[in-house]
Amino acid sequence: MQTVAWARHWSTDGIDSSRALSYWVDTVCDRFLELEIESSQRAGFHASLDQTDFGPGTINLICADAQRVRRTSAKIAGTRQAAFMLMQLRAGRAWVGQLGRATSLYPGECVLIDGTEPYEVECPQPTRSLVLQFPDAWLRRHLDNPESVVPLRVAHGGWGAALCAAVASLDVDACEELALPPAEVVEHIGALLRLAVRPERAIAEARTRTERLMRTLRGRLAEPDLTPRGVAAEHRISVRSVHYAFAAAGTTFIEALMQVRLEHARDLLSDRKLRELPVVEIAARCGFMDPSHFARRFRQAFGTAPLAYRDRASHWRRLG
Repeated sequence: MQTVAWARHWSTDGIDSSRALSYWVDTVCDRFLELEIESSQRAGFHASLDQTDFGPGTINLICADAQRVRRTSAKIAGTRQAAFMLMQLRAGRAWVGQLGRATSLYPGECVLIDGTEPYEVECPQPTRSLVLQFPDAWLRRHLDNPESVVPLRVAHGGWGAALCAAVASLDVDACEELALPPAEVVEHIGALLRLAVRPERAIAEARTRTERLMRTLRGRLAEPDLTPRGVAAEHRISVRSVHYAFAAAGTTFIEALMQVRLEHARDLLSDRKLRELPVVEIAARCGFMDPSHFARRFRQAFGTAPLAYRDRASHWRRLG
């Protein structure tokens, strides 16, 4: 026999119109997720949240007037636990942006959002949405590196249609009427989500991000104090996402940065126009402040000292 989880309800009904928006912000932050919420309709703002436990996560039905929702780094710092969200828009229009990517959402469509990363949802008109919140560990049993595809829009094609239909059948007040226990239903949704996410898309997304990061390393390799945080800030992503991108490519930030610095040093040493440029200056141009450290790493990478490499390159040019 399955245990019935009672629905919880919060609404701006009965709240003084001048306080309705602030009440909604406090309710969402306390009962749903720590967010910043703005609305042009400050007076008479109306919204409601219905919520119930559902397997390892929760189901949330959110109805609200036009609003702009932002998940900031400061709000993330106060989060009790990591969570991903599968949001289905049921009425209205929405725009979702996260990790430098954006997507529009129409009624019936779903989008996967990473609650541990900053994101923004713009709702220019009243909306009604169902949001499934999943613990990080649970989702990773179904999707490898889900952060590589968020915000993932799931529409009405292929397996996405099956996923959207399954989510559309859920309702906060009807969970006890399901033929299967909530935990089993959630597992089915996880399987449909995995089928809806095409592996080649995830791979392509990860490859594209790594390529962008590598271009940044090549452009900033002369900065001796370049850090993952500095690169993350330039791309408006988290430091964790930087590390994930390099890990997916089979390397690390430090290894990739060292690789581009040494390759650039090799190119400079091979350039006949820079024949008279001191090796210490070449090291500095490649982000090495310690010439001995540069010489040691260059020898490890190419099997010879920088000066010897320059002489050998000059010799082969004369023979050619």
